[in-house]
Amino acid sequence: MGRELTSRHSHLFDNRVSNLFRFASDIHAYGKFSELVSFMVWEVLHKLRLFPKGRYLKFSDHEPLSLEGERLGDLQFSEKATRFFASKGLRATRSDHNWQLLFIQKNREILGCLNSQDRDLYKSSDQGKTITLVKRFPATIKSIFVSSKDRIFVCVKGAVYSSSDHGLSFRKAFDMGSTESFFRHNNAITETPDGTLVVGEYGNVWEKTRWKVLAYLYFSFDNGETWQTSDFLIKQGINKHVHLVKYSKSLDRLFVADGDNKKKLWLTDSSVPFDLVNASTWKPVNKFHIQMGGYTSVVESGRTMLFGTDYQGGTNFLVSTKDGKHYDKRIVPDPYRRSPIDNMVQRRSKRGSEIWANLPYSTTHTKCLLMYTTDGGETWHKVIEYDRATHKVWIISSSNEVTDELYLSIENLKNADRVVYKIAD
Repeated sequence: MGRELTSRHSHLFDNRVSNLFRFASDIHAYGKFSELVSFMVWEVLHKLRLFPKGRYLKFSDHEPLSLEGERLGDLQFSEKATRFFASKGLRATRSDHNWQLLFIQKNREILGCLNSQDRDLYKSSDQGKTITLVKRFPATIKSIFVSSKDRIFVCVKGAVYSSSDHGLSFRKAFDMGSTESFFRHNNAITETPDGTLVVGEYGNVWEKTRWKVLAYLYFSFDNGETWQTSDFLIKQGINKHVHLVKYSKSLDRLFVADGDNKKKLWLTDSSVPFDLVNASTWKPVNKFHIQMGGYTSVVESGRTMLFGTDYQGGTNFLVSTKDGKHYDKRIVPDPYRRSPIDNMVQRRSKRGSEIWANLPYSTTHTKCLLMYTTDGGETWHKVIEYDRATHKVWIISSSNEVTDELYLSIENLKNADRVVYKIAD
């Protein structure tokens, strides 16, 4: 239903008349009626146990690591976390630096910013042991990407900067539709085999009675030298922003997921080269909200695309497709059902491929969860269970190729205690 509505109406039934009136008013103002209908249908099906048991995500029997009452900076917690990951055949080591987010390049160099210095871009050539300052930007770094031709892209609110000389110098590549916009790290920039770059704009700007429309796509056909803007999503009635863009190697197609009201998934109708600026190139996968779209996370594992839904406060699903035409929908079970699958990242382990997923938004009587799978999503292992009122967990690493390490941050919101772990074999 969206973070704003979810937070505003978490106590919907405390005072039935006033709260229900305000809720109805906001549903109308935010244009959320079709989404509300979907939520109600899924809620009834879940409560009456009309969803087949086989349609729910399956978890292993292993208990997750709980963050209740933990002092994250203590040696005691570090040892507990190390033992926990070791029991799953994983190695968790405390990072030498408190990364806010980072990008792992093909030569294993790291580009990232720190939690306390989030305007500064740092580089590490020794897997994060030592860092050197590359560039200070005018605002907080929101996302980082490196193209196949080694051009670095750094996004701050309102603008994207690029460097073609390994970070020696940067120039502004393009401005976005608002000073609050950015592209979502790990999810809203992609590259096709011919080097075409595609960026989706994400921003939440409320203008008196409506959202500012920011559903723009940006294309570059010359490795980021010049950029074109497409507003085809806006012309299709998309009223807010873009959640993700992803090129599929197995399908040789591009996916785009928009938000906020219609929540559609779009797919290019022909293989490369794409006529991306032409609106007729893009076809909606779903016509109606209840058919699901608006995904906030995606990974490609083998020949399968996995998408995570964005239904905060409602029922969430893990959706998979092998052909872009048929979609299998698995329901997230309680107590994690109301949290969107906000991010997914693959990791290459000695035993094969892992997919890690984070469900980071909880409501009253629900929980957040970090989980991973080693069998393409058939069975999931719970890693960290937490309450968003007290803790925050993020997968903070991204890369173009599947790497053998993954970085995650854990933060205690009550005392700002924050640690970063590197997960490897």
